[in-house]
Amino acid sequence: MKSTFPYSYALSRFTGLAIFLCCASSVLGQNITINEVLASNVSLDYDDFFQYEDWVELYNAGGILDLAGYHLTDDPDSLFKWTFPVDDPGLTTILPGGHIRIWCDKDEQQGSDHSNFKLSGEGETIYFVDPDGQTILDSLEFGLQQDDVSFGATCDGCDEWQYFNTPTPDAPNTETALNPSVLFINEIQTLNSTNISDESGDFDAWVELFNPNDFQVNLDEYSFVFNGLTHTFQNSEPWLTTIPANGFQIFWFDNQIDQGSNHISLAPIQSGLLTLLGNDGSTIDTADWNADLAEDYSYGREQDGSPNWITFEFPTARATNTLQIILPGTLVINEVQSDNFITHPDNAGEYDDWIEIYNYGNNPVDLSNYFLSDRPDQPQKWLIPSCNCDSTIVQPNGFVMIYADEDGGQGWNHANFKISSSGEPLTLRTPDGFTIADGVDVPELGLGISWGRTFDGGSAWIDFIIPTPDASNGTANDISIVSKQSFFEPYPNPIRFGQSIQVSRGGRMLNSAGGVVKQWNVSGLVPFDQSPGLYIIQWDTIIGQKPSPSKILGTK
Repeated sequence: MKSTFPYSYALSRFTGLAIFLCCASSVLGQNITINEVLASNVSLDYDDFFQYEDWVELYNAGGILDLAGYHLTDDPDSLFKWTFPVDDPGLTTILPGGHIRIWCDKDEQQGSDHSNFKLSGEGETIYFVDPDGQTILDSLEFGLQQDDVSFGATCDGCDEWQYFNTPTPDAPNTETALNPSVLFINEIQTLNSTNISDESGDFDAWVELFNPNDFQVNLDEYSFVFNGLTHTFQNSEPWLTTIPANGFQIFWFDNQIDQGSNHISLAPIQSGLLTLLGNDGSTIDTADWNADLAEDYSYGREQDGSPNWITFEFPTARATNTLQIILPGTLVINEVQSDNFITHPDNAGEYDDWIEIYNYGNNPVDLSNYFLSDRPDQPQKWLIPSCNCDSTIVQPNGFVMIYADEDGGQGWNHANFKISSSGEPLTLRTPDGFTIADGVDVPELGLGISWGRTFDGGSAWIDFIIPTPDASNGTANDISIVSKQSFFEPYPNPIRFGQSIQVSRGGRMLNSAGGVVKQWNVSGLVPFDQSPGLYIIQWDTIIGQKPSPSKILGTK
């Protein structure tokens, strides 16, 4: 027994040493915090390969620490998704009060400081994780982001967070005030009853600003002064207060600031003096109108930024005052999927959100220079590029797939937004950026389910349990059976006249007017011999259970 003591003692000392090092590493790791993120880097700064990539900055409030073996991730189910390299101490060693920036571009081949995931401009959560791959040392949940505006701690390591118009990668977090920019009050509508509605569906008065600069302008600390009353913009929702380069943005004069930062705390009147002040209090522009405007007319500059003002019978909110209408081609949004699990991979083999565009006409239509957006306040959010090829051509009765994955590096047909699985509007506009070619309110969709027209180009929309990307939804002579509650029943989907429905219990079929057209009492096959149309299946209630939900059937 004595002969084993020295060995046991040595082993216990070694074990204790190992525990001490582990705990010391964790304690030091807790001094590292996520300090700043830029989740939509469009033109701010580029990496060593001259590419504008998203990034995460870490800050060290403690002693010297080597981050080798620690993890960064945007997936709570994969906390060890990306690991700081163990063979690059020049990257992973972080000094007290120091910073480390990691490029989030999903391209580890570009260097040790490039992660294997991207950030979403639509919002997500970032985690800094201990080498054990389980202990979360810090995390940051952020929402919708504005291009080239970062989100960071008010000061390095602080608990309060803010948006930075001047991001500070690899440097202490501090806001640098920008010089006021040239802007124009470009168009005004005081009696709006039918022209354009806000996010709540209200037709309110609005004022449009025009940015003639080659850079975007955030109205942080700018002010509107209307007949002696003042509204000052704050940098709390920069995606609502930023005017794109050479672009337009409107602001609602409805005294309902609870509806968003693009709503002004001033109630409009029929005439008056409106002044735009810069972030230093200087006068940027003024607009003075004395005559009452007729309902649904607007008053604006004859040309964007010009001194001459005229009355517009057809207002051009968020578009140039010299707008030349471009009529849409025979294109519609035909099918959408917001939660693509294993339905349809893109050209990179990834299962991303997608939008299917269909040409219902007899001639090819070029989709390039059209606009797609999931934001009513940003109708020109994504310009479909012109690639000098035929891939943007939609052939008669043909389809083109657009992948909503915020990854334009994977091809021309990858949009700069994702589709919310909780539902949101989508709009396709012609190259004039104003005229709507098609639009759809996508509802909340379950995993693997798409939202599509009952038949190609048709007016009615239904859920598709079996999506049909880059293929026909069917014709007016087909019937599809769609269930919002079950992946398996009724079956098959789609179904044609003369086929049978597989059911597991009794129920009845109703037409769109609510009339019963078929009824059954047992499970099995039910012949389908109805004419094309929209139908509803109601399942019989099982004793002791709640009433079963209805199922939707529709023309496909």
